[in-house]
Amino acid sequence: MTPMTRLVPMILLVLAAVPAAAQRSSEVVIDHTKVAWEKTPILVGLPDVLSGGMPAVQAADLLQAVVLNDLKLSGLFLPALRDVQGDSLNYQYAIEGTVEGALRDAGQTGEDAPTTVSLNLVTWPERQLLLNKRYRPLPSQLRTSAHHFADQVIEMLTGEPGICLTRIAFSRGAGDRRDLWVVDFDGEGLMRLTGNRTLNLCPAWSPDGTTIAFTSYRDGRQGLYGLDTSNGKVRSIIELEGLNLGADWHPSGKELVLSLSHSGNPEIYRIKPDGTIVKRLTVSDAIEISPSWSPGGRDIVFTSDRTGTPQLYIFDGDGAGRRRLTFEGRYNDSAVWSPNGERIAYATREGNHTQIVVMKATGESRRVLTDGTWRNAEDPSWAPDGRHLVFASDRTGVFNLYVCDVDEGTIRRLTSGNDPDITPAWSR
Repeated sequence: MTPMTRLVPMILLVLAAVPAAAQRSSEVVIDHTKVAWEKTPILVGLPDVLSGGMPAVQAADLLQAVVLNDLKLSGLFLPALRDVQGDSLNYQYAIEGTVEGALRDAGQTGEDAPTTVSLNLVTWPERQLLLNKRYRPLPSQLRTSAHHFADQVIEMLTGEPGICLTRIAFSRGAGDRRDLWVVDFDGEGLMRLTGNRTLNLCPAWSPDGTTIAFTSYRDGRQGLYGLDTSNGKVRSIIELEGLNLGADWHPSGKELVLSLSHSGNPEIYRIKPDGTIVKRLTVSDAIEISPSWSPGGRDIVFTSDRTGTPQLYIFDGDGAGRRRLTFEGRYNDSAVWSPNGERIAYATREGNHTQIVVMKATGESRRVLTDGTWRNAEDPSWAPDGRHLVFASDRTGVFNLYVCDVDEGTIRRLTSGNDPDITPAWSR
């Protein structure tokens, strides 16, 4: 069931009720021109434990495992453990490091004491130092330190920021009780964000990551709310009669675009983060929903059934220059722009199921990423790298989240469980 299919009964119910520059030297040249499917072999060594006993040994194991997995999930590297696969490929780079436990005379000792971690990226086999990072994480912060270092390695060797510290917000639950949850990009760090015993849907991260806008019935009727990611506090943004649905942030963070139906049919509006309406963008007898800003903030892609079936359209931020984008598929919805603006992903009805499609922003080179074996696949959201997509699918009989490497076509499962997971949104 597509988002618009789920929207119809909801309508009736409501109306009735820093990229860094690469290091340069005369001896080391890092090539940033590799095509997406070429992967760089890299050794990921186990950090040497200098002190700290078994907790430090466990910390070293975790750091190695997380960094190796991060590099693998990026789709850009062929990471290997030195003592297992070190002779099988021609490696250019290696990761080394050390771990020191808390000193006995330190002011803080025990299980909650910080660990001293040093991680290095070096050329191989010359072992020329390219990158060094030192961390003082508590045990609960070890994964974050590993993610940060992996991001630094990715950026140095590819020229592009990594996504290892990003998170995915989504809605979990069934019926009229669904809460917002968040999970790390690798499936770890699952955490519930809301617990108000009602329906919470369609999270959208602000560009700076400080706020998640979402639709909820927390005050008895549907409204748009903002959740402060630093402390979990929730405030009302706009709460008009009818629908307040499908918000997306302008790249500047100074506006949102969403569908409101207080004047009749769902129409698309621009609003400020305090709920002030800036401009109504559509006036139509059709249902017009699922707006999404282009990365430059100039255009908006959205869904309209003005021709009889839900299709994708684009207009500028003032609602002018409307043009139809999709002509294939009898049911297209939930379009989102890739971070570089070159591609658009959306959900389309194929036979009896909904599938995920990626195409150029001009409507050309349409490619279906999923097939009938996935049953329904919907609600796509791009990672900041423009290479990965998260979407929801009921392939196993219940909706869970999956991540697709669009360039390679590989898909991995992100969440599991018996409670449906829907409307994912990747942090920026």
